[in-house]
Amino acid sequence: MNTKYYFAALITAVFLFTGCDSKSEFDESLVANAKNNNPIIKEFVSRTFKLTTTDGKIIELTTTKEGIDFKDYKGKKAILVDVFATWCPPCIKGIPVLKQLREKYKDDFEIVSVLFETQADKPKAEVLEFIEKYEITYPITIGDENFRFAKDLDDVQRIPELFLFSKDGKFVKKFLGESDIETYEKYLDIAIGKK
Repeated sequence: MNTKYYFAALITAVFLFTGCDSKSEFDESLVANAKNNNPIIKEFVSRTFKLTTTDGKIIELTTTKEGIDFKDYKGKKAILVDVFATWCPPCIKGIPVLKQLREKYKDDFEIVSVLFETQADKPKAEVLEFIEKYEITYPITIGDENFRFAKDLDDVQRIPELFLFSKDGKFVKKFLGESDIETYEKYLDIAIGKK
């Protein structure tokens, strides 16, 4: 293998899978940009996923042509699927907004955060520390099934990407990058049946 290509591949892998804090460099091409937000999403192919939360619970869901049926939430709560990573600054910046939304609409709404990092790169103990640090109260799923689900969602490549589904499991809106609470609320009112 050509040495030049080997080092280029190695450097790419380091940027893709190395966590970073606000003082570190990170690959901005992996971070979603709200300016490119596209409300249109491909139709889903029906598959069933069992996502495992950090506390060992299973969130079972089945993708459909119209959206996603969440086994424990269908007919009860609108769901915002948040595909994120712990090293992603916009993901971290958005946590207070998500917490505020969840608290305000807790009877009709749930957030399911899907960690877009492997367990080798972000062991469960570190994810639990992250949850404690940012006082996250909504479920976060971990494991390889997350990647299969993200691929099926809309072939997620950049983060954060968030997908809102109505109480009856219909796709409502895709959000790329940071969004303010007013933007979320406009579509959340539709998802929970207020509009």
